[in-house]
Amino acid sequence: MFIWCNEKQAIKLNGTYLLTHPETGERWVDSEQAQQWYSQYEANSVEQDLVTETELTNVELKSVVGAIRTPSHFVKGQEIKITTAENTDVTLTGSLAISDETFLLPVLRDDGRRLYFPIAVVDGEFTAVFNFPTSGKYTVSTELLNEEFAQPRFSADLLTFYVVRQTANAA
Repeated sequence: MFIWCNEKQAIKLNGTYLLTHPETGERWVDSEQAQQWYSQYEANSVEQDLVTETELTNVELKSVVGAIRTPSHFVKGQEIKITTAENTDVTLTGSLAISDETFLLPVLRDDGRRLYFPIAVVDGEFTAVFNFPTSGKYTVSTELLNEEFAQPRFSADLLTFYVVRQTANAA
């Protein structure tokens, strides 16, 4: 949002005042010149955001083993809900078009704590084994997936684990 301050003859940008034109170093002639520069600045920012989004590598989930309930198929752009029991291994596999690598995946628990699980990628396929010690709701999002990297690398559909208590069956 363009905010011009007549008193300072400056643009207020990200909580500070921009007194001069960034390329020329000269004071703004008027608010019109500043508005013109700001429009270009904003367009470049949006363009950079789009470039960043398109450069993210998509995580494609293919199978879930060991859960109580999973979707019958995985639809891109839809939340994936998985129900599992406490202290049970649930293995997710899928495609991730990157070189062989192992990294940590933060999973957010509904109380705000994070659990970390290793993800192994070999020949463009990933394997991740999850095992939750206590019941609750756990989520994995694109933001969490990229949290441990200096620059965002991946995009993924929202993944929600509903972890239920392990109980004995009634006789």
